[in-house]
Amino acid sequence: MKKFLVILILLLSVPSVFSVAPAMKSQNLPQGTFKQKSNGEIVQYDKNGKKIGIYKIQYGKLVRIK
Repeated sequence: MKKFLVILILLLSVPSVFSVAPAMKSQNLPQGTFKQKSNGEIVQYDKNGKKIGIYKIQYGKLVRIK
């Protein structure tokens, strides 16, 4: 019975370890304002309105073009 209880506790604690990993990835997101153009490009502007990057969506992720 003790082995069963230990195995049950371990199985319940493993998903909680993996659920923390995606939160760490999102800390380094690009800063600024994003606007989508009519041709599908996403333009990144800084706080002063200067264009600092052009992105395109490929396979569900933003990929920097320029």
